[in-house]
Amino acid sequence: MRVAGISEVRSNMAELLGGDEPLLVTRRGKVSGLYLPLRKANRIPQALRREFARILSTHLANRLAADGRTTGEIPQDFAAFRRRRR
Repeated sequence: MRVAGISEVRSNMAELLGGDEPLLVTRRGKVSGLYLPLRKANRIPQALRREFARILSTHLANRLAADGRTTGEIPQDFAAFRRRRR
């Protein structure tokens, strides 16, 4: 596993994220994130996929609540965004 600081990741992102090796990202010497390359996503165990989905949905729900938004507003916001891009 490769370890890189956030500034190194910013300057060498294509190289670091394009490899097959996991990458541990640090910020001021503390772990900030982990990048796992997924060449064959269908090989991830179903239980792990469910756990990823649960964590992600909880995080997104918390972010929406913090912004005073609801999940019902997402499709409307997306449609408005697409209209603005045209």
